Amino acid sequence: MDRRTFLKHSFAGLAATAGPSELWSQGRLLKPIPPVEAPQSRRIFDMHVHDWFVDDPPPAPEFAPILNNSRPDATYQMNATWEQFEYDLDVVEKACLLHVAFDNVGRAGNDRIARLVRRWPEKLVPFGSVNPLFPDALDEFKRSVEELGMKGFKLSPIYQSFDPMDPRILRIYEQAQEWGIPLIFHTATAQAAHIPLKWANPILFDDVAYAFPELKIVMAHMGHPWQNECFVMARKHPNVYTELSGNFYRPWFFYQALLFALNWGQTYKIMFGSDWPITTPRETVEGLRAANQFAMAGLPEIPEAVIDSIIYRDSFKLLGF
Repeated sequence: MDRRTFLKHSFAGLAATAGPSELWSQGRLLKPIPPVEAPQSRRIFDMHVHDWFVDDPPPAPEFAPILNNSRPDATYQMNATWEQFEYDLDVVEKACLLHVAFDNVGRAGNDRIARLVRRWPEKLVPFGSVNPLFPDALDEFKRSVEELGMKGFKLSPIYQSFDPMDPRILRIYEQAQEWGIPLIFHTATAQAAHIPLKWANPILFDDVAYAFPELKIVMAHMGHPWQNECFVMARKHPNVYTELSGNFYRPWFFYQALLFALNWGQTYKIMFGSDWPITTPRETVEGLRAANQFAMAGLPEIPEAVIDSIIYRDSFKLLGF
């Protein structure tokens, strides 16, 4: 029997016993990947919430400048009150409250995060920050964990002006890996002209993830506009995850990013994040569910089970809280 006849007979035999995904002309069987399971709970864990609110009610709302605004469809209130914050976060089970230490080691900001979390301990989880360019950054890291109870840290190479493999930050990586403290990195674009975008691309964390294989790394904002690089990194490194905040209000690119993650089998690495107050958890859920608007035009659909798994993923369990 020649090869062509063999393949025809083999294909016909498979067609009688196998599903469509198993029909391959090579003659061997293919075992499909199991479908995404429904989430075990309907709880939302928000991995990206800023502390940008005021204690006293303002005389009038103040909005972010429209020029180079974070989102193209709206401008967000910059002086939201604690009451507004409580309302917006009411729909989530837990939220990581975070900040970034810009021009200081981070002590004042870490103290503020700890103080705010004490106001709502059943909802908020403290995430600190240190600026690795300061000599006492490691001391502040240890103090924030041991005295303030920080569960994770946010670092931002582009806002803090450091290369992700700068020798001065390796001590932070080593300590975070030893203590099991996850690190969220701002891996996304920025509007200000002085911000060095060369340190924002997720690919720059390839050496970090490889050198510190037990360090839990979360790439914020799915690395936009480098979402593809973000998911390539997540696929390569078991210790690399991402969260989706800051994407849904650019729906076409958001849809493409989700489709890329789906095709590369990385949707299980996506965590929920809102980026409050730029968006709210409710908006983010609605924006994620609206991603399939493009499927109505005949493009591939993001399965609802995948969308639900992202919304209700227990990110805290993944990070070992």
